[in-house]
Amino acid sequence: MQSLDGRYTSTEDFYVRNHFPVPQVTGQTALRIEGKVGQALTLTPADLGRLKRTQLGAVLECAGNGTGPEALASNGFWEGWLLADVLALAKPSPDAAFLHLAGADGFLRSVPATQASVALLATHLNHQPLDARHGAPWRALIPGSYGMSSVKWLQKIQLSSNPLPLPTDEYAAQVMLPTGKTSFQTLEKIRVKSVITYPALGVILHPGSVTVRGVAWTGSGKVAVVEVSVDGGNTWRVAQLDAGAPYEWSPWRYTVKLPEPGVLRVAAKAVDQSGAEQPMKRDAQRIDMYANNTIEQVRYLVE
Repeated sequence: MQSLDGRYTSTEDFYVRNHFPVPQVTGQTALRIEGKVGQALTLTPADLGRLKRTQLGAVLECAGNGTGPEALASNGFWEGWLLADVLALAKPSPDAAFLHLAGADGFLRSVPATQASVALLATHLNHQPLDARHGAPWRALIPGSYGMSSVKWLQKIQLSSNPLPLPTDEYAAQVMLPTGKTSFQTLEKIRVKSVITYPALGVILHPGSVTVRGVAWTGSGKVAVVEVSVDGGNTWRVAQLDAGAPYEWSPWRYTVKLPEPGVLRVAAKAVDQSGAEQPMKRDAQRIDMYANNTIEQVRYLVE
């Protein structure tokens, strides 16, 4: 992320995460829609080409992403068809509450059907057709949700009244209850988060001033404010923020004075429109490694 130039991540730098090997797609491309629908369909590119195309910017973040700029998170400019429009061709049943998304690689994921209203069947990233690593010829894009919901190489959508059981749907929040038992819960939307992208880690600074830069994002609306601390979190100051559109990340910057040699400690905290903010420490009851959004704290040497 330290190579970020502008709002969107270049396709070259866009992170890649697979569950299985990239499938070798042969023969005619098609998307099967079945289950709780009025008419099961197998849609070809020609069928889908009759639909109106849509563009949007959105962050993809791996649910297992940690903190810091070496991140499994990227912001892309996407193009495709609204998933709701695609599903409408098959006349979904009123009780079709979940979509089971099946990729050609064998990965399976269920998402609430309500997410189809903002989701895409995406064919392009950053104005170019998707390449094989990113899901060509098309993938699901579920804005605001962690990346595993945006199934690549999408081959089939089955509409159902029920979600996949958690043992099948491997991504789950694990919460240790006071009784000592573990509760498995569906992962929530992308948590609000900020990352420092400049100065690069390990850079030596000099007395004067430096403008710290970064990006912040959330799965709920927009980022409302980013605050920066240079004293270990005792005091916070508001950074300049370019809020941008929902689902995209928001660049921010804050100028820090460096009066003398020593160690500069920088922490960045984002708050979104819903009032959710980054915590200093992870919830001790969470025993999984998913949805980590603790405040990033970086130290720089000033000499």
